[in-house]
Amino acid sequence: MVSEEKKNFYKKFLYEPFPVESSLAGQITDHINAEIASGTLQKFQHCIDYLTWTYFFRRLTKNPAYYGLKNDIMGNIADSINKYLRQLVATTIDKLVRAGCVEYNKEDESLLPTTLGYLASFYYLSHETIKYLGEKLTSKTRIDELIGILSNAKEFAGLPVRHNEDVLNEALTHLVPIKVPKHDLESPHVKSNLLLQAHFERCPLPITDYITDTKSVLDQSIRIIQGMIDISCHKGFLQTTMNLIHIIQMII
Repeated sequence: MVSEEKKNFYKKFLYEPFPVESSLAGQITDHINAEIASGTLQKFQHCIDYLTWTYFFRRLTKNPAYYGLKNDIMGNIADSINKYLRQLVATTIDKLVRAGCVEYNKEDESLLPTTLGYLASFYYLSHETIKYLGEKLTSKTRIDELIGILSNAKEFAGLPVRHNEDVLNEALTHLVPIKVPKHDLESPHVKSNLLLQAHFERCPLPITDYITDTKSVLDQSIRIIQGMIDISCHKGFLQTTMNLIHIIQMII
């Protein structure tokens, strides 16, 4: 199916494929939080031991440069990997502590999950989202404010905003009741806000892609709002909890 001079080139790619590398390092914070919440990891050292059983560790030993591991000229590769893993775990624990998901005792290196940590794990929410929700929810957060908080969750950052959709978003702003930042119409969070409002108001959507996007936003919204309800209940915010239940009924 190919010309003769390209045959060897394609054979190389068929029989010597590129290795599959691990993406765990980019998602490790939420994985570690889930394991701490489940009680699997209770000490700092447990986190390092846990990582040594992963595919990430196997690739780290085979292709250290890919993961940003710098070779220690004076020491051996095992020492370098150990230092790298300790630093990675330390950074991860620090993020979880700052997000309010984990309590870390430096004396005995023990790790304890918090209510926010449990909720992030249970609802598959990012530690950044759970931190943001914990900071933003107050005792009397209004429904319009809650929709804004919901749409700013990290989980909506991957919602596609295609070419020229800022124009369609701008048109939607005239149909929905709650104002959104006009200077940021290419933001996936602003688009999420507009799609939620369009769903509540039964507004006509401009293109079929927006119907698919709305389904994606609604599917994601349920678990995020359930997490928001649990945080609000935990803090004793009755009015905010009632408003959140109202929103989840509006979605369903």
